[in-house]
Amino acid sequence: MTRSGSSGRHPAEAVTSVYGARLHAPPNPARYLRRPRLVELLDQATSAPITVVVAPAGSGKTSLLSDWLSSAAVPSAWLSVDETDRDGGQFWADVTVALGELVDGWEPTARGARRPGSPEAAVAVLVAGLEQVDHPDPAVLIIDDLHLVDDDDGIARSMAHFLTSIPAWLHVVLLSRRTPKLPVDRLRVRGQLSEVQFAELRFSPEEAECMLARLDASLAPDQVGEVVDGAGGWAAGLQLSALASRSDRAQPAAMPRADTRGLLFSDYVWREVLGAERPDVVDVLLDTCVSKRTDASLAAALTGRSDAGELLLEAESRGLFVTRLGPSGWFEVHSVVRDELLAEATRRSPQRVAAQHARAARWFEDADEVATALEHWILAGRPRDALRLLAGRVEELYDSGREATIAHTLALIPLNLASTDLQALIEFAWCHLLVDKARFLETVRAGARREHRDGDARPQVGRLTMLQSIAAAVTGDWGRSRELTTESMALLGEDVRSDELGRFGWNMLAREVALDERWDDGSGPLEQIRLELGADPERRLRYEGIHALGEVLAGRPVDALRIVAGVRDVVAVGSMTILSAELGIAEAIAHRELGDRARAVTELMSSSPPWRDPVTHAQCLAMLQLTELRIDDGDLAAADECFERAHEFVRSEFAGSGGLTWLARTGTVLCLAAGRVEDAQNWAAQVDDGFWGGVSLARVQLAVGDRAGAEALLETVLPRCPRHEVVRDLLRARAAGSRALALERAARALALSTGVGLVQTVAAEGADVLELLEVQAVMAPATWLDRVRRAASPHAATSVADPSPPGEHLTERELGVLRMLPSRLTLPEIADELYISVNTLKFHLRVIYRKLGVGSRFEAADIARHLHSDSRPRVSGTPRWG
Repeated sequence: MTRSGSSGRHPAEAVTSVYGARLHAPPNPARYLRRPRLVELLDQATSAPITVVVAPAGSGKTSLLSDWLSSAAVPSAWLSVDETDRDGGQFWADVTVALGELVDGWEPTARGARRPGSPEAAVAVLVAGLEQVDHPDPAVLIIDDLHLVDDDDGIARSMAHFLTSIPAWLHVVLLSRRTPKLPVDRLRVRGQLSEVQFAELRFSPEEAECMLARLDASLAPDQVGEVVDGAGGWAAGLQLSALASRSDRAQPAAMPRADTRGLLFSDYVWREVLGAERPDVVDVLLDTCVSKRTDASLAAALTGRSDAGELLLEAESRGLFVTRLGPSGWFEVHSVVRDELLAEATRRSPQRVAAQHARAARWFEDADEVATALEHWILAGRPRDALRLLAGRVEELYDSGREATIAHTLALIPLNLASTDLQALIEFAWCHLLVDKARFLETVRAGARREHRDGDARPQVGRLTMLQSIAAAVTGDWGRSRELTTESMALLGEDVRSDELGRFGWNMLAREVALDERWDDGSGPLEQIRLELGADPERRLRYEGIHALGEVLAGRPVDALRIVAGVRDVVAVGSMTILSAELGIAEAIAHRELGDRARAVTELMSSSPPWRDPVTHAQCLAMLQLTELRIDDGDLAAADECFERAHEFVRSEFAGSGGLTWLARTGTVLCLAAGRVEDAQNWAAQVDDGFWGGVSLARVQLAVGDRAGAEALLETVLPRCPRHEVVRDLLRARAAGSRALALERAARALALSTGVGLVQTVAAEGADVLELLEVQAVMAPATWLDRVRRAASPHAATSVADPSPPGEHLTERELGVLRMLPSRLTLPEIADELYISVNTLKFHLRVIYRKLGVGSRFEAADIARHLHSDSRPRVSGTPRWG
């Protein structure tokens, strides 16, 4: 081989020296795509004495070296190895001749080295000759296709000797399909070896597109993308695809189309890549190709061979497109080669391929890799096993954000599978609950219509009944849900503690207590539920979301927030969708109840719509709470919009008696706030609840001035929680026939409200109730009363006119401070409410006093009180006492 760039021969022309060596000019780089990033990489790699470029067939090793040599100003010789070089003497004679191209006066030495007795002797002569050469300029020797000869132990040992003895001026580049049998670990540590692997040689998508443009410019953009994805960065894959495309266009239109691409790829893989490999290595690849990745354990399970892992390592070392994925022990076969292996395995025996998928499914299931196991059960043609596994792990998949895996698997399971037996129907319905509520409900209804057969075991019927209970709950009928849950748990008997569905029973019962607004931690039923859940940490944790919701709906917002704060510290909460939803809605309702409107709006807007399918009660609550919050704000137009969305949702998704009652309660309040008394009467009549039905009708009677009628209705209602008691007492205060009686009832409501932290519930009852509270202000904590005042008059707190004279306008912050002055809060308490320091507050006060021309807080408070004394909203028809 002549020095790079000095030969006038055709680039592909072989040059045979007088000693028989096959020297080649490097391929013409003009035929290949320039890849500057790899040229730069090779520049860095050749800073070490030895560079090894290892990649499978067709990866672009030769073209890379050609490209690099075309720009490298260094003398080089290129030796292409072939089968004749398996003779060690012949190989080293060829290396000697190649070096003669680099060293003037090398010929006599070369003649002396020709055909020595052994490879070791040849290297000894060669090294001795190189030590005598005066060659100050760097030079490069490239040995291509080394994999053809390095499985010979003699050549491998002599190559190691040669490489550890080369002079400083000589750099050796080895091109091979597999890692050469060299002391690579020792050479790496010494800094003598640098490597370029298939991972670096792979074409990037941009490079692949440029390459295809050169090979076949007529490819359509969608075809280019398909080829690029299919080739996986493999140079030969791009070339074969382009060749197939040109061949396809050349075929007569009337003739049947041949799969040119498939034939080319198959021929290349089986002839060029796998053709000369040992049968046991190829068999391992065929047996493991059903899996996109494998390790020694999985390979042993699929092949029945204990040495399968070693054979995979050998396949990797031999450049068979097998790549280790880091230190994890996993192997991956390039997609093109894997596709050909799988196609060949299927041609030989489709039944064996299905059996291999089943073995892989069992292995991945045992390894807790559920998604991969599901895929293999489907590919094995065993959807019943896929359904069994999915049913057992669907909650975990859903909570970890893998709804797509659930939906994809269900889409591949035949619908008629659910009709084969009761267990299949139960599993099919259960799997759909979290991703397709409509299909879940349809399947449960089909199960309910199904006549139980003699073979249906009592526990199976109990499990179906539990699904019916869940169906009732997600459609807004938690009363019916309680009945069905109780029936289900009786049918399950002792299995209720271990059954996947039975374990839901205790949480279902707790949720019914929460939604029915009768939560009392000290009650016997809840104590029993907590006791039963004590042995199940996951279900016990999920119970805390129900607990928080139960507390806030019962009228204990502070306790609810305390529970939310405690549970949120648990790492697992973030991956439990239903728990997170219930904690979120409980937190939002609590913040609204405590008067923190801005935070409540943010939390409610982030949760509605939509909550995920199984948390319909949270979605409904969020929509109705937003409606009521807009009523609190006095924005009735926005409230109407929110209510319409809630109305549509309840009628279509949540139309059980509980959902309809929630809707009717909010509809009553909205219509009364808007002065639509007749509509309010209609809504109130639809409230099917022993407490809220009478309360809603009493509100209507108060709106039309019928205090006696309201009083009679309120006498019949039975409160179930602190919130109910407060609402009843406040309404009875409004309905009282005398001021003394009204004050007495208001005082009772005030005492209970301050004890549990109710603010918005009190403020929403209007100006007359607030007037009664103001008379008894000395009985209320100042901070609580001030929160009630601000909750009752949100617009008075945000739309106060600037009372300062022209040229002395108050800033927004100063107006905020001014609004706080009429309260009985101390300066430190006001500072805390405004999230500023006391010193900053005092600075604002000095500026406010100056701008208003006053000298004290009393005078400034009087101005502020005058500005919005008449701005509190008042429900039409609310009575006043003279």
